[in-house]
Amino acid sequence: MIEKLKQIFSSTFGADTDVMLNDQEQTKKLAAVALMVEIIAVDDEQHDAEKNMLRQILVEQFDVTQQAANALITNAEQAHEEATDFFRFTSEINEFFDADEKIDLIESFWKLAWADQHIHDLEQHVIRRLANLLHVSHKDFIAAKIRVVGA
Repeated sequence: MIEKLKQIFSSTFGADTDVMLNDQEQTKKLAAVALMVEIIAVDDEQHDAEKNMLRQILVEQFDVTQQAANALITNAEQAHEEATDFFRFTSEINEFFDADEKIDLIESFWKLAWADQHIHDLEQHVIRRLANLLHVSHKDFIAAKIRVVGA
């Protein structure tokens, strides 16, 4: 898993990749970004609002610069094209995220899906699937959606 993350993000961070991936916080960020790109791409309609929301989440919640956020997005999009499943990313998140962080991540997924003011059925399906893989309860899945979209 770590080797795949190194491949995905080495062009973003260059020689610092090994040091960063030894840091649990960086590993958490990298796995989360890969799943966020999936939310944006799932409906085959990439809206500027979704990419802007992703940048905002990375800057505000993951404490990266705009430049690093843009580089992460570019590399995560490339990784998304190569990915065959979610397991490699969800297993890292399950290892390093606590329950509250997983719920926050699900809420970020909803923010991305809602950025264009419409949640596509495929987006909802993928978020539900990711919530299951991350062991987030249905109650927390729905509560996160309501916090973003409203009642």
